[in-house]
Amino acid sequence: MKYINPYICKPANKISINCEVDFIGKRKFGKVLDIGEENTKGKLLKKYYNIKKMENTNGDLDVIKLSGLYYDEIFCFEVLEHLFNPLHLLLQIKKVMGINSILYLSVPKHRPYFLKSSYHYNEFYKVDLINLIKRAGLTIVKFKTIRRRKFWKHFLGVRLFLRLFFDRTYFLRVMS
Repeated sequence: MKYINPYICKPANKISINCEVDFIGKRKFGKVLDIGEENTKGKLLKKYYNIKKMENTNGDLDVIKLSGLYYDEIFCFEVLEHLFNPLHLLLQIKKVMGINSILYLSVPKHRPYFLKSSYHYNEFYKVDLINLIKRAGLTIVKFKTIRRRKFWKHFLGVRLFLRLFFDRTYFLRVMS
């Protein structure tokens, strides 16, 4: 049986960073860590915000050890749902956060089983996500629920129509 890497999905035709930019707002970035391998979304954010210093993690995020340098901002967009143990990664992220560091995080809201992605090990209820963040010793500064798809796109199929009612993404700004 062939092993399928859960961290690599088929690239979308058009990657959009509109939700991330709307959530983050206008700001200047210092030293940034983007959790996960280099990807199109990270490159677009780097270009949009004119980020000079941006690093990525390499390796299995369920067992990775982060240490050493402190980062001003950390991006963790659409990563936690792919992990068996998201708490481990959050604890590792906390190790590289300074006093005023900010973690920008997004995860999909829990959906019914028939709409769940086969690439996701976890999808989160709001209360479970809040408890996970608290358990990692982090503090939520801003929490927002966003619908990613444009409204009219939900009428292009049955599954897409059902996602009109269930498909949401949680965006969080977190500090140590």
